[in-house]
Amino acid sequence: MIYNGDTDEQDIVSYVAETTGLNKTAKIKTITRAVNEANRLIWAWIFQAYGGWQYDDGNQTTLPSATAALVSGQQKYTIPSDAITVRQVSVKDESGQWKDVDPMTTEQIHQNSTETEFYDVAGNPMYYRLVSNVINIYPAPNYDQPASIRIQFDRGSVSFTSTDTTKTPGFVSEFQGALHVGASYIIASDRTLSNRVDLRDRWKDYEQDIKDYYKARFVELSPDGETMVRTADPLNQLH
Repeated sequence: MIYNGDTDEQDIVSYVAETTGLNKTAKIKTITRAVNEANRLIWAWIFQAYGGWQYDDGNQTTLPSATAALVSGQQKYTIPSDAITVRQVSVKDESGQWKDVDPMTTEQIHQNSTETEFYDVAGNPMYYRLVSNVINIYPAPNYDQPASIRIQFDRGSVSFTSTDTTKTPGFVSEFQGALHVGASYIIASDRTLSNRVDLRDRWKDYEQDIKDYYKARFVELSPDGETMVRTADPLNQLH
């Protein structure tokens, strides 16, 4: 479903305008704000319905992964500005092999050491801790190497602009009607329109359907299936 300008008016803006009574040309910015709010909520539904695989908005043009150079003795590395959550951190050793580093919390570190003494001798990185928009790795590397720390992350939805036409929502096509229902409900609620209750009910139905779909999309490795991907507790590896 395209955003705007379908010749048969089978587009998001046309549906919202018809449902809310807004003029789709004069009120295109109002409609776009509501669509983007609904789009963010749908992103949250999908994220909450984690089914063993990683969702990324289909309008993104790159993969949700970034690399940077390792610098000898440097412990702090900035995460990408669009990263909402960090899924995995890996480093490349001097032989060129990628190895995952395990996440740690401050509490876990303090069970075994003080912050300043925890793996304070440079070597091969084994653990990382998130601090705001920075990753601390332990120990800091004892070598310089380009493109040798890799961060895999989640990022948010891609917003529409009021001038978009053929751009489509970044989630599965069968549920893209949720976007105009959600935007219409937001507008109807703000303006106390008489159809807001019906729109609310349709919006809730879409929420359940979308969560159910994304929860089961990666059936073989979904948390509800028999096969699970488990992460070792890094505390058990400390001595």
